[in-house]
Amino acid sequence: MDFEKQQQAFRNAKPSLIGRGFEKITSPVGGAVAGFVPNGLVRGVLKGIDQAIGTPQLVKFDHDLTDLKACHDAAERVAIAVRAISGTTGAASGIGGILTMGLDIPATIALALRCIRDTGRAYGYDGKGARERLFRLQILELASINDKKQRAERLAALEAGIGADGSLSEVPPEEIDPVIEQAVERVSRALAIALFRRRVGAAVPLVGSVIGGAVNVSFQGDIGEAARFAYQERRLRAGEA
Repeated sequence: MDFEKQQQAFRNAKPSLIGRGFEKITSPVGGAVAGFVPNGLVRGVLKGIDQAIGTPQLVKFDHDLTDLKACHDAAERVAIAVRAISGTTGAASGIGGILTMGLDIPATIALALRCIRDTGRAYGYDGKGARERLFRLQILELASINDKKQRAERLAALEAGIGADGSLSEVPPEEIDPVIEQAVERVSRALAIALFRRRVGAAVPLVGSVIGGAVNVSFQGDIGEAARFAYQERRLRAGEA
């Protein structure tokens, strides 16, 4: 398996088809929905995931962490499980149209963060500490962006924070909380626009069930790909150090 080729393919990739489609349809209202996902919601879900760091993984695995292919395969299993769960909850929330559409948003964010956390575990990273929390936020933001220029900027920032040995760059203790708050604000806006645009079609009862399930699967697919890229990049650099 050519992992370097995979990494480059992700760098050059366009946003998912469903993401691009809803981006075009709903772009006129994009700026008006920045508050659709409040900062406090993202902050609260992130805190909950951190506090539950010892909870069981979505997928059990006990592979050899020195085997990069085994790590990649385990991460793919995590992504498959997340897409299945999120597709089901998205379909259920879409049955009632706009009345139930918003109920799925916290669950969608929580599942995305669990996907990122467990993908890190698949590659041997336990995700503990404020710097790892910031890294997860960077991945979540990257997966939520459909604008090509913004995506390139956030991807460059994420890669710049990975050292030559795969470790994360140090952020002084007195600076880490403000940096995380800035990331939360960016992530909240990116999620607000991405999730609103993708789920706007779920406002129609019953029809929304199909759309809700489809867009959740698409969104979690983007999350899984971004997480695999990020943690795989750390492992590749660690192997070269």
